[in-house]
Amino acid sequence: MSTIRCTVTNCRCISRALCYVCHENFCREHFDVHDHSYNSLLKSLNDKIKDFDDRLEDFNNEELIENCYEKLDKWRDDCYKTIDQLYAKKCQEIKRRFHENIDRRQERIVQLQTKVTNLLQEEDVTKTSVNSLLIDVEGLEEEMNKLEQIILHIDIQPLILDNKTITIEEINTTHFNLTQITHPYHSIDCSNHLSKPLASNEQYLLIYRMQNLCLIDRELTLVKQVSWSHNRIWDTCWSSTLNCFIILAHYEVYLLNIDNMSIERVETVFRRNWWSCTCSESSLFLSTYEHSSSIMEFCLQPSIEFIKEWKSPLTCRKDEFIKDIVYNNQTIAITIFNKKTFRKRFELKSLRKFDLLWSLDLDIRGECHNTLRCCSLPDNQWLLTDFDNQRLFHIRNDGKLKTIYPYPTTPWYINLFTSNILVISTQTSVNFHKI
Repeated sequence: MSTIRCTVTNCRCISRALCYVCHENFCREHFDVHDHSYNSLLKSLNDKIKDFDDRLEDFNNEELIENCYEKLDKWRDDCYKTIDQLYAKKCQEIKRRFHENIDRRQERIVQLQTKVTNLLQEEDVTKTSVNSLLIDVEGLEEEMNKLEQIILHIDIQPLILDNKTITIEEINTTHFNLTQITHPYHSIDCSNHLSKPLASNEQYLLIYRMQNLCLIDRELTLVKQVSWSHNRIWDTCWSSTLNCFIILAHYEVYLLNIDNMSIERVETVFRRNWWSCTCSESSLFLSTYEHSSSIMEFCLQPSIEFIKEWKSPLTCRKDEFIKDIVYNNQTIAITIFNKKTFRKRFELKSLRKFDLLWSLDLDIRGECHNTLRCCSLPDNQWLLTDFDNQRLFHIRNDGKLKTIYPYPTTPWYINLFTSNILVISTQTSVNFHKI
């Protein structure tokens, strides 16, 4: 007879069964309990697997990838727009070249007709004047013969698009991590005492360096620059609608054309003590630097024109200043500084009604004389610079503080250039970080 005891602690019964799953011995009673526990566990695991299946079905929801489709649609529309603009430009060039040739000959014909008329009216026509006219007519005839032989040849390079033109990456927003933020993988020297505004589109990053506006491409190469001779720049932003960068220079607003690097002052924006700017698809928003700061909205097309003004207490309270505004996904983020209490907070408002979605008080010491800038991250998250204490605040999409990262030097402005390059400007440099 078997003398093996049941495995269950404090059970003195003799084993009656061997479990082939865990290779343990049990008495009759405890084997039934043990067997039931496995069945319960299997049922629980089965329920969990079914839950995974339900969650996977939710992932098929088009809303989860709608933003990607929107970006692709925008890219396609921008490409069509670029092609149409180039097409119209070249059509104008063809027409201009043709008419320039015609106009030059027409002007020459008029000159010779006038000369003949004058000679006919003169009574002392000489052989010399007639010979001179003959030479001019022969010259015109030669020009006319050349004109009839001229054709416009168009050499068109093929538009090359490959799979590398658009890259698709998976970004885990839950595990967004800046633990290596103290080590930029690239830096650009910008040693001056002026502010270091940043703005970007899908192609270029705009920085201010050595009295020049500079465009940096994705390989972090300086590709274009133009001298800046206007007032100090307080903020910049990109407008996809205008296809240009908007530059806020204290009391003035300028447009930077990225094709020819021309700078044009926006005459339709009235003078105010401007501080921050941001763009939606249809509007430009400007905040003022004053007690109870306002936010002005301007339409972008057909021309930049004033629409409305949001004032205190909708924007901020009495004795408060707006330090930054950033548009993202039909919302506008606002950083606010209270001059009396020195308190700072971060608010997110709906752009449609300008109602408050959430607000977060920021544990930031200091008077905030300089920047309190922010940028949007994937999944409607936010990153904010703490100028006085050399830190970065990572804020979740529900308005809760996720993480505070120390930064080795004072961060001024911050910008997400492409999906995985975070750019931070400081007193002496513009730093690039992989995320």
